Amino acid sequence: MPIDRTPPSPLRTGSAPPAERTAYQPAGQNLVHAADHNLRVTLEALRRTGPMSRLELARLTGLTVPGITNIVRRLVADGLVSEGSDEGSRANRFGLVAEGAVSLGIDVSDGMARLVVIDLAGKVVQRDERPVEEGDTARVVIELASAALERLAEGTAARVMGVGITALDGADEIRAALAPLPVIVEPDTIAAALGERQFGQATAGDSFVYVLLGPSTRAGMIIGGSVFNGVDQRAGLVGAMRTGEDGRLLDEVASTTALAGIATLDPADPAVARWIEAVTAHLMDSIIAISAFIAPRVIFIGGRLPADLLAALVSRLARQRQERMIEPTQPYWLPELAPGSLSRDAVLMGIAAMPFLEFLLPDPRRPFRP
Repeated sequence: MPIDRTPPSPLRTGSAPPAERTAYQPAGQNLVHAADHNLRVTLEALRRTGPMSRLELARLTGLTVPGITNIVRRLVADGLVSEGSDEGSRANRFGLVAEGAVSLGIDVSDGMARLVVIDLAGKVVQRDERPVEEGDTARVVIELASAALERLAEGTAARVMGVGITALDGADEIRAALAPLPVIVEPDTIAAALGERQFGQATAGDSFVYVLLGPSTRAGMIIGGSVFNGVDQRAGLVGAMRTGEDGRLLDEVASTTALAGIATLDPADPAVARWIEAVTAHLMDSIIAISAFIAPRVIFIGGRLPADLLAALVSRLARQRQERMIEPTQPYWLPELAPGSLSRDAVLMGIAAMPFLEFLLPDPRRPFRP
């Protein structure tokens, strides 16, 4: 069966423009122009909480029961929600049909293009990866996406909502080749933070920072459940800070290029252990600066690195955090530090979620303004 590349229609019944999309909030808006918002909030509530009755949905979202009735009727018709009854209960319950929609995500980094296909619940349906040479990004991304779409056409009736990519090079060529399927481009820092928010440990309305380690050190920021980019997406360029007693740029110290050529990246390896110590000494200065201005609940440390390496780094940072907090000239409070719960998949999962946020779920990149 050939894949249907008809652009997905947003869950919109009112006149809310795309710029008024929102992060998930515990209360919906009973306004005609907020119909799109209410649909998204309801679907997100079912995705995060599980099956609920109309009354339970109304209590959680702040909408009326008649309003919820209209919304779930639309969601059931769209194949995104199912209706059923529990034994011994008179009220029907509504649950997410996770396989009702799928989305593709492609992350290009370190000479590789990596793809996942996920459903609405964040379950990985497909994985693939291919090497990328300089100047060949568009071709490889197009081939990866096309192969995934062909496999989907053979085995699923789910709607394909679009493709999220972190590659900026060749974006126009990729859009043209995959048209009319939507292609959404976002930085890997935003993707990592949204991956943690959508499928990791962060809550929907959380305030946190995701420090993404790589050739450079950057951060994605979620404040009150919404993405914070700063001017021209310059927020989070922490690698440009001079840190440590020697005043070196954080990018020079924390770059993962220092780990190139080490086969296993075992934290017990002397070279890896020295890298962890150097990163700890310098990254803590950035963490203190972030905490002073933003006061996030938690700072996640992540990257395209093995989980045990990230865990060892965070453990060392946690000890440094305690030492710094008891010194008389240091801050008495610093947020919790934690390894990214999705490990090296954070960017992939987050970029794959972009089409869902664009068309089906509350979008933390575009806060709702009633």
